[in-house]
Amino acid sequence: MATYIEPLKQKLEKCEKIYSTMLCHIGFTTLPGLYKAGGLDMLVMDLEHGSFYLENIGDFCQMCNKIELPVIVRVQDCEYHCISKPLDMGADGVLIPRTESMEQVETAISSMRFYPYGKKGVGGRALLRPGEDIYDINKNRLLFIQIESQKGIDLLDEMLTKYGDQIAGVIIGPCDMAVSMGCGLDTTCEKMMNAVTRTVEICNAHKKSIGMFMNDDKEAEYWYRRGMNFFWINTELGMLATEIARNKKRVDEF
Repeated sequence: MATYIEPLKQKLEKCEKIYSTMLCHIGFTTLPGLYKAGGLDMLVMDLEHGSFYLENIGDFCQMCNKIELPVIVRVQDCEYHCISKPLDMGADGVLIPRTESMEQVETAISSMRFYPYGKKGVGGRALLRPGEDIYDINKNRLLFIQIESQKGIDLLDEMLTKYGDQIAGVIIGPCDMAVSMGCGLDTTCEKMMNAVTRTVEICNAHKKSIGMFMNDDKEAEYWYRRGMNFFWINTELGMLATEIARNKKRVDEF
């Protein structure tokens, strides 16, 4: 059974441009409508670093379901209870942070898929979409892995070779990657730029959608010209701050 997730799945499979942002702190259920009207392909909801926790994402995820805006939850860690529960509450997929082992990918697949691919438990008030049966979930819930270290880069080709049919896309975490490479928070240092380029090359070779958390559209265009197709731009607070500053600048120029 195809659902509203199908257009996003098609874009991911064809490595077409995908526009997303991250929600970290503001959980008003009016926001999904604004994001959808703004043209987002999907929304990332953050449980790793943001203010949200499992108990308060359900209503937001279900509002996204209602207006047919795909919502992906970045989980705290690659463990069953972290991965399975957001799907029960309405998430259309998960993003696994700090992915750097085959075991993590295997755990993620097992935790979010039903037989014959995994061992996810059945339950939750928002597990199914209208018209879905339990086996539709195996193809309608999306798994993204976040590469944030050299170890992750070194194993990425093997991950995609073995589990490429289960992984919807690869997302780079630039800050953690830069820190792990001794660059501090300088995400433009030579070592970091080479690492990002190498990650893009691996994904392009596997024809797998590849993106990164980015600050703005200029950074998105830079990486689009270098092979990326997934643009995860800023957060709700970052976009708000940018617009406040833009308006102030314009007022000063009157």
